[in-house]
Amino acid sequence: MAWSRKSNTRHVPYSVQRAVFRRDDHTCTRCGYVGTGRGDLHAGHVVAAAAGGSADLANLVTLCVPCHDEETRGQVAAAVRARAARRRLPVERHPGYL
Repeated sequence: MAWSRKSNTRHVPYSVQRAVFRRDDHTCTRCGYVGTGRGDLHAGHVVAAAAGGSADLANLVTLCVPCHDEETRGQVAAAVRARAARRRLPVERHPGYL
C-alpha cells in the first residue's frame, strides 16, 4: 500500500528543500556550517513530523547532517521515554477471582 502525500508529512518536496536552503543561506541553523551543495544539508522539521509537524516552509530549518542526526536521536529517545511513561503497571487481580 502506498502512502498518500497528504498523510506522509515526513516527505519534504525538493522545491521546498531548495527554498529552505536559500532562505537560510545554505547555513546550518544550529552550528553555522556552510554547505557545499553536495548532500551535506538537510531540511529538518522544527515540530517533528511524528508530532504532527507539517512539511511547509514555516516548519523547516536548514541543518547539516551531523546536527540533523543528533536532533533525530534526541527525538527518538524522547519518544521512547514517553512510551515507557504511558505503560500501565500490572493490575492486581480481584480477590474474588482467585
